[in-house]
Amino acid sequence: MAQHEWVPALGTMANFMEWHIINNRDYIDGPFDTFETALREARALGSDTRLEPRLRRRTANFFIYKPPYDRQEHWQPEYWICTKEAALAEGVSEKIFDQPLMETWQ
Repeated sequence: MAQHEWVPALGTMANFMEWHIINNRDYIDGPFDTFETALREARALGSDTRLEPRLRRRTANFFIYKPPYDRQEHWQPEYWICTKEAALAEGVSEKIFDQPLMETWQ
């Protein structure tokens, strides 16, 4: 029997799978065991303190998260929280998932 997790913000059931945070050209972080964990990390990356995240569903297992506008940096990032399979189905290059994670603290 497949494992499921409850995605409360979306009110849906999602199969247990690996979730990633990417954008249109870079692998940002992951994999995560649950959507909630990936969303929590994306919110931390975006310094989001809002009660509810600005999140929209692009397709099944592919969500677009927009953190608050960064007034110091003068830009608003966009994070894609998705499974690898959903990203590939949406035309995201598989090369993004081959990128090594770079440790900024070194």
